[in-house]
Parts: sequence; C-alpha cells; structure tokens
Amino acid sequence: MTLYFLKQAWTAKPLENLEVTCDFNATEEEISAVFNITEPSVKAEYSAINSKVYEESCSELFLSFGSGSYYNFEISCTGCILAEHGENRFSRELLKPEIIEKIEIYSTLGRIPFGIKNEITTYTLSVKIPKEVFIFDGGRIDTTSLTGNIYKCADKSPTPHYMTLFEIKSERPDFHRPEFFKKL
Repeated sequence: MTLYFLKQAWTAKPLENLEVTCDFNATEEEISAVFNITEPSVKAEYSAINSKVYEESCSELFLSFGSGSYYNFEISCTGCILAEHGENRFSRELLKPEIIEKIEIYSTLGRIPFGIKNEITTYTLSVKIPKEVFIFDGGRIDTTSLTGNIYKCADKSPTPHYMTLFEIKSERPDFHRPEFFKKL
C-alpha cells in the first residue's frame, strides 16, 4: 500500500480540523483504499446507490487504465456510493446496481445516514473494488497503466471543502479533469 496525504484546494483559508490520508493499493484482483479522515463536521443523508453523495462528506477515487475514459467512485462517510464511467464530466454512464454491489465498503460511522454532526469527527472508510467492477475494461485491472486522482469533498455540508491528491489547475472545484491524473 502507498500512503497518500490529500491537500485542501480551491480555498483562500484552509479549514482547521480537516485531514485526510488514503492507503491505496492496486493489484490485478482488486483496488483498495483506506481513508482516514478528520473533518470539522460530517453530513450523511443519502442511502440509495448512485445518489448525489458528493454533496455529503464524500471520499472519491477517479481511476483510468489509459483508454481515454475513467471511472469515478464517490463514497459517502456511511458507504453510500455513486459510480460512473465515461470520457469526461458530461459523458458519463452510471454503473448498474448489481455491479456496484460487488464493491466492499466499511465505515466506522456505520451504514445508516444520520444527517449532520456539527462536531469534529474522525472516521475510517475502507473500499475494495474487485476487477469484475471494471466492466468497460473487460473486468481487468491493468496496474501498469493505472492513473487517477483521489479526492475528498463535502459540497453541501456545514463546512464545505475540496481536497485532492494531485493538484488540479482550474478556477472552480472540478474533479472531472483527467488531464491532471497521475500514476497511482
């Protein structure tokens, strides 16, 4: 596993009590990530697959195997997930629930949405994505061509924030920027 430290982005003044690390590993069988998160407040309201979890306390993996397209896996602090594939922000296809259900997710905050906790909260979010989920790449994980970026956001929480592993040069928050992906 490789330990990554995410940095706050698109902010004039960084938030206090906001820290995210991600232990990331990719093999030919699965991609795994363990996020260790402290944030000033947490929000969890969605429970249905492919909900707008980026509005909540959300950790994200954007992954590409060099084909000109990429997957985005956006996971709320309670494990609700949005998963898509496509070439850019506007050309996305939702992964079907039966594919998404193959992903193992564990959160120390549990799986039940709780609304808003307006207090400093520390939690761990673990994600294991088996090769079968990568249906647009023949159910394979090519670790030699794997690029991407790792994010943390909370668009509509009491303490909105955006964090990235690799810097994105854009005026406004925009994670759908594969031109800034790097080798993972």
